[in-house]
Amino acid sequence: LYEQAKEQILNGTHPVEIEKAITFAAYQVQIQFGDHRDEKHKPGMLELREFLPISFMKAKNVEKKILAEHKTLVGITEIDAKYKYVRLARSLSTFGVHFFLVKEKQKGRAKLVPRLLGVTKDCVLRLDENTKAILKTWPLTKVRRWAAAPHVFTLDFGDYQDQYYSVQTTEGEQISALIAGYIDIILKRRQRRERFGE
Repeated sequence: LYEQAKEQILNGTHPVEIEKAITFAAYQVQIQFGDHRDEKHKPGMLELREFLPISFMKAKNVEKKILAEHKTLVGITEIDAKYKYVRLARSLSTFGVHFFLVKEKQKGRAKLVPRLLGVTKDCVLRLDENTKAILKTWPLTKVRRWAAAPHVFTLDFGDYQDQYYSVQTTEGEQISALIAGYIDIILKRRQRRERFGE
């Protein structure tokens, strides 16, 4: 589980903000190199691409921050560090999310802005493509209709939101199929509860 979680953090499958990326990297240093020792663990020792998502490798003083956080982990065994790494990965709001790179129009601008659109078993997420911060969350139970055209995907939330949410994407069919599958599961669960009075 640790190797899988690490790979998904590093390749961006689970987008994280820089503070979390530093925490993950510190756990990884603890796992690979053991307890912090000032004479051994100095800036320049880490191959950053093995510890951070590519988008954060050029962040200012990032290696110093990783090593400072690693220093706080003294005494944690390799097994405990792996457990904490996986537990932290599972706690991410992006854990279990399927992401799609989309472009959306912003008010008052003609240029389209890249965004990440995430679909989970119970919601749709809109994330900033650079910082990976969640900008908006819509529960799947509020989705009334959705449509996929060759280069556009649109969501209609009915009374929950006063306007449609449309994005430019070539993956509209995949997004549509995923949402349809999850909504089907939600409806079947609801029907089962109603039928059995749960």
